[in-house]
This record gives sequence, C-alpha cells and structure tokens, in this order.
Amino acid sequence: MHLNTTPDLPLAKPCIRDLHELLHQHLSPQLVMLTPLPELERRLHEIAAQHPRFREEAPLVLSGEARRRHRYSGGLGVTGKASQVA
Repeated sequence: MHLNTTPDLPLAKPCIRDLHELLHQHLSPQLVMLTPLPELERRLHEIAAQHPRFREEAPLVLSGEARRRHRYSGGLGVTGKASQVA
C-alpha cells in the first residue's frame, strides 16, 4: 500500500515579516513570556503544522524565549574583584 503524500519541503531561511506576524497575530509577546516552555513548544508545533510558512520562525521564537529566561533567571551577582575588608 502506498500513501500519496508530499514530502516535507526543506526549511527555508526565516522571514522577518513572518516572524512579526507569528508574534503579533498568533502569539502575543506577553503570552510567550508567561507560558511555560514545554507548553510554548507544543503551541509553536501546532502553529507550524497549521501554517507551514511559520516552520522556520517557530524554533527562533522558542530559542529566543529560552535564552531570555536563562538570562533573567539568575539572582543578583557581583562582578569584578572583591575587596578585602579588615
């Protein structure tokens, strides 16, 4: 038995216009910031399945949000040399 399916097209380069549309019409930036990463990944996978033109931009949104969360997850830190107090 053979299924008549079309193979997935190779990923193209991300388009800034599609990224803007994805973030402002399908996912608001506030929603991206507040949603847990596994749920955001699931939602981006759904959007990419429904709208194939967002396949290139969805991983960018996820990696950018993971990077943002990692950057702001640490507590306050002290940089530079520690001075000796006697």
